[in-house]
Amino acid sequence: MSEINLVYTRNLWGLAFTTVVLAFVGVTVSNSFYLTTLIFALIAAISAVGLTLLFGFTGLASLGQAAFFGLGAYSAALLVERMAWPPLAAVAVAVALPAAAGWLIGRPLLRLSGTYLTMASLAFGMVMYLVFSQVSSLTGGLDPGFMLNRPFSLGPWAFDGTREMFWVCSVAVLLTLYVGINLIHSRFGRALRALKSSEAAAEGAGVPTVHFKTVIFSIAAGMAGLSGAMYAFFMRSFNATAFGFPLSIELLIIVIVGSLRSIWGALFGAAIITLLPAALEHFNDYKLFIYGVVMVLIMLFLPDGLFHGVAEGVSKVFGRRGAK
Repeated sequence: MSEINLVYTRNLWGLAFTTVVLAFVGVTVSNSFYLTTLIFALIAAISAVGLTLLFGFTGLASLGQAAFFGLGAYSAALLVERMAWPPLAAVAVAVALPAAAGWLIGRPLLRLSGTYLTMASLAFGMVMYLVFSQVSSLTGGLDPGFMLNRPFSLGPWAFDGTREMFWVCSVAVLLTLYVGINLIHSRFGRALRALKSSEAAAEGAGVPTVHFKTVIFSIAAGMAGLSGAMYAFFMRSFNATAFGFPLSIELLIIVIVGSLRSIWGALFGAAIITLLPAALEHFNDYKLFIYGVVMVLIMLFLPDGLFHGVAEGVSKVFGRRGAK
């Protein structure tokens, strides 16, 4: 078996293991607070997978992911609440609409590079935040916001409880990871890695770089839209403040802390960024200090991200045991 096929097989086994872990958590954890925190981690992980593909594998830093997140949330909520669409169809639109928007704005934006691209994506995010907050006839603006009365459902089955939404978000994460794994191990994924190594060399080899960058930008936008749809169905009441600049920064930190080299880092990063503040609730006076110290330590001692640090540590332990 070639090394590429071996890595692909390992990723599929990792997906199977993640499925078992999520199923175990869904069956055994009954505390509503813990489940809610885990749901927020899963929602963030969906967007983080897309941003890992964009930033980690292509080198394109985007500070506008919150805009696609919000677009997915509002489109799903509006279709279900005001047009009585089936929730699953609304989720499909919540993925397709941000992906289409990513394609349209990606064509001109991705001709830029470096700081210019980052600032352009930031500007797009700020414009969309103004749209979300000011077009109150559709979004509810900042006050009172949007109220979604219908829960996520499939036919006669309504998923209106915390545990039920944990299952829905788990399936969404697993599907996102499966798509990400197959993208990485396709010819498309290899072209992205070549593009990150040297855009000029990739162009010289006949890779249509602008097209490939636009496609991955659109895919990352669609995944952010899926996150937004899950957020809308879970929260059921939200306003534009949820989709501001801090969300884009949080998603970027999740990717950097987790790993820029593996989509599995999205799960690790989302767990740390979401669960750590909750774990420090009893240390209110020192919470920000401890949180900052943990982030700095990860950046200093695990420059490739938490996932690679843990993976290397585990391989060294088992390697030493095997040697004995």
